[in-house]
Amino acid sequence: MKICYQKEVEIRRKQFREDEQIKSLLNKAAKWLCCDCKVGLLLYGGVGNGKSTLSRAICKLIEMLYPNNRFDAKENAPTIITALELAKIAIDENQQFCKIKECSKLIIDDLGTEPPTIKSWGNEISPLTETLYNRYDKQLFTIATSNLNDKEIKERYGIRIADRIEEMFDKLYFNGNSYRR
Repeated sequence: MKICYQKEVEIRRKQFREDEQIKSLLNKAAKWLCCDCKVGLLLYGGVGNGKSTLSRAICKLIEMLYPNNRFDAKENAPTIITALELAKIAIDENQQFCKIKECSKLIIDDLGTEPPTIKSWGNEISPLTETLYNRYDKQLFTIATSNLNDKEIKERYGIRIADRIEEMFDKLYFNGNSYRR
């Protein structure tokens, strides 16, 4: 896990600094991947402190541990998408949106940056809410990153989604300063 995270940091042309918080978060993420935990992992906290980087590191680790082969090509590689991209795809490419909702492994980056509702063919829809309902019902592997805390998630998505998130996701809180500075 550490090597994958370090590589993701270096891709951003930053120097990897292993402080106690990162060490703890990497250990917890590795434990989540290896244990019989919840099907979802929510990485949340302040801006710029490694949530998206860790989600991509987990993705890389999964790809390394379960490489594609001719029998399950692309099946093991997680789909990574931002919440905003998900909303745009729901408007423009309904078939693609349906595939994303159903994929075996999904990483949603920046939960809370998307518009709560959008218009599609005259209908008002909530792509992220719809995606989370679907993934909850089918208990599909899902990782999400967000700057929203529990209270803000409840205010933005309502009690029903907040309750499902609570049941479906283990949570890792990032409380460090931004690495972007």
